Amino acid sequence: MNKFDRRTELIHGLETNYLRVLYYDFNDKYKGEYKSYESSRLCTIIDGEKKVKINNDNVFTYNDKEFIILPPNSTVNLEINTPTKALVFEIYNSLIDSVTKKVCMEFENDLNCDIKKHILYEKVNPIIHNSIQRILNTALSNEKNKEFLVDLYAQEMAYNLIKIKSVHDMLNINSNNFIHLSIKIMHENISEGITISEIAYALNMSPANFSAKFKKVIGVSPNEYFKNLKLLEAKKMLKVKNVTEVAYDLGYDNISYFIGLFKDRFGITPKQYILNESNEKYIKRKF
Repeated sequence: MNKFDRRTELIHGLETNYLRVLYYDFNDKYKGEYKSYESSRLCTIIDGEKKVKINNDNVFTYNDKEFIILPPNSTVNLEINTPTKALVFEIYNSLIDSVTKKVCMEFENDLNCDIKKHILYEKVNPIIHNSIQRILNTALSNEKNKEFLVDLYAQEMAYNLIKIKSVHDMLNINSNNFIHLSIKIMHENISEGITISEIAYALNMSPANFSAKFKKVIGVSPNEYFKNLKLLEAKKMLKVKNVTEVAYDLGYDNISYFIGLFKDRFGITPKQYILNESNEKYIKRKF
């Protein structure tokens, strides 16, 4: 990607169970704004540098020797004056929860980190750098199981990040706000036909108020966000079910409507996607 736009991120970012990976490649000078929306963001530089102003206060330049962790709902104004490649991770609560529940953490001293009004600016150590590089290489590969592999490397990265207490504390803030709770409900009920109104009522909010606040934070409506989650789930389900079954399981009674949504999102129909999957499996078996 060569611009910061929420719809572009949702379409072109690599989404797994634990995070969304966003890869940016700027060959020309760029000046703009982006947000961290509902999730904390780990912002890293592969090559080049960025000059950033975060939440209209913190101004500094960073390169591939540092990383930034932004809490949810942060705003970043940035300026890029040299060719720059950047890798950004939207870190889901499920990743932090999974790692902290499975291991006993012994926190390291915060020797190098610099927290400025809840913005964490830290040096990249070799261990974290290696994890980031493995995620990047896998995300850009043609590996069929890359989402699975990315999640393995993401756990390794998260483990090494949250050993630093300040990082652990930052990645756990705002975990119980209505945005996180609503997205959790979407994931848990993706095949149950739940509506946005029902999600709003579960959070003791009116549908109109919920939708307005959700869009203000996330950048897209809850309907559009939930639709994107369903279509990503559809790709997984189409590996073991036919088009009609997947459509009905995801709450789409109109099969043609589901097919149209899928094609708009991925550029091919669900049937073409199934055929592509079958052909690739056949080739792998043959060779």
